[in-house]
Amino acid sequence: MNEINFIFRLLKRIIILGLVVGGGWLYFNDAEVQATTNQTAWNVRNRIAELIGKGDANSNDNSNLHLSDANNSSSKNQQEPTTEQQTSTQTSIPSTGRWATNQATIYVNTNNAQLDAAANTAIQNWNQTGTFTFKPVNNQSKADIVVTTMNRSDSNAAGLTKTSSNSLTRKFMHATVYLNTYYLTDPSYGYSQERIVNTAEHELGHAIGLDHTNAVSVMQPAGSFYTIQPTDIQAVQKLYSENK
Repeated sequence: MNEINFIFRLLKRIIILGLVVGGGWLYFNDAEVQATTNQTAWNVRNRIAELIGKGDANSNDNSNLHLSDANNSSSKNQQEPTTEQQTSTQTSIPSTGRWATNQATIYVNTNNAQLDAAANTAIQNWNQTGTFTFKPVNNQSKADIVVTTMNRSDSNAAGLTKTSSNSLTRKFMHATVYLNTYYLTDPSYGYSQERIVNTAEHELGHAIGLDHTNAVSVMQPAGSFYTIQPTDIQAVQKLYSENK
């Protein structure tokens, strides 16, 4: 009887070990499984944060939180990019990270018709490039990326993007895009609808994984003078074609 019990315990441990190893292999080698797992983990994390009363689970005390400040200079005396910026020979755009796949769900709710329209136009413009697909959802809890607003005069940024990454895979788990109403909706700062759309495209570029560049690009630090450029499309293609 003892031998039978020993055999059963051994088989149980082998099965459990096989499930753990197999699950780990599947997670690291199947982008779809990785993306689904990351989304589930993020939702559980948020739920736990709500239950223990920590409030915003996106707070900066998370060691995996990466901040991408668009640095959209919002001065009333804002000038067009310099000739040096316009003629930059830089052809590559650095990356701050990436998703497991070149698609992510997105939820837009700025409570501002003008900014909602700009964000949705920016989503359409990125989707039309064919390099990354934003999939709009109506439920915020099911969104990988949330577009919302902030109203901050203490920042010179017209937009801000926060990304949270998996510490093991270094892939994005969640991103929040903030559009700063303090600048974008104040006529005295000169943001036309076109420039607001460019700002939203810039922030979504950060949410995709692109960093700033001085090339002629939507990812220029100024953030609102250029729409998506061929350089940006090439950068996203390169980022998501690499086996990382």
